[in-house]
Amino acid sequence: MYESRRTFLGASMSAFAVNALGARLQPQRQQSAPPTMVPAARPPFPNDPTLVPEVPKPDSRTLKANQEAIKKDVARMTELVQQLHDGLDAQDTSEVLSLDVLKKCDEIEKLAKQVRSLVRG
Repeated sequence: MYESRRTFLGASMSAFAVNALGARLQPQRQQSAPPTMVPAARPPFPNDPTLVPEVPKPDSRTLKANQEAIKKDVARMTELVQQLHDGLDAQDTSEVLSLDVLKKCDEIEKLAKQVRSLVRG
């Protein structure tokens, strides 16, 4: 049993030595250097006042047109809300909502989004 181990270890050691010696004797290949990674430029800090682009101010005609549109939309929304209130008072909505009520709710929501977008500019 010891003899088989000695034979195995001797063969393994000689195979290792041959591989190591063969690797040293082979001409070394010229390996191209891997491309160097250039770090990407850091984006500027969001609160840096020197890098914030100036936003052009809207002219007075645009502001007046927005103000008129807002007033018109709010008046229409007020009218729809009153109609919706009257419609809900007149009907029993405990089981079924009428299609008219749903359409008015959708129109009110649409007008509210328009007003919000106009207010934000």
